[in-house]
Amino acid sequence: PQASRFLFLKNKVRMICDCKAKPVRVAGEVSLCGSTLRAPHGCHAQYMENMGSVASLVMAVVVNDGEEEGEEQQQQRSRLWGLVVCHHGSPRFVPFPLRYACEF
Repeated sequence: PQASRFLFLKNKVRMICDCKAKPVRVAGEVSLCGSTLRAPHGCHAQYMENMGSVASLVMAVVVNDGEEEGEEQQQQRSRLWGLVVCHHGSPRFVPFPLRYACEF
């Protein structure tokens, strides 16, 4: 979906530590588009359960068309090429240094 593509362009590494954990409600209007740790949508949690997966780490593969252009123009020409998705059968937290290394 287009909304997911936007989120992956904004935040290239996302994780679900435990899709069976009870989500916590956020009071007020807070944008979580830059958040690495988010609760999965119901259909995604069901998809993970069907695969026997509890945790996931997703890394966006973003390509930039027009490498010689300025940074602002380059951001406008960035596009999501694909995803690298890792699943695990038990709850997992990926520490920040490792997530940072995944932002290739």
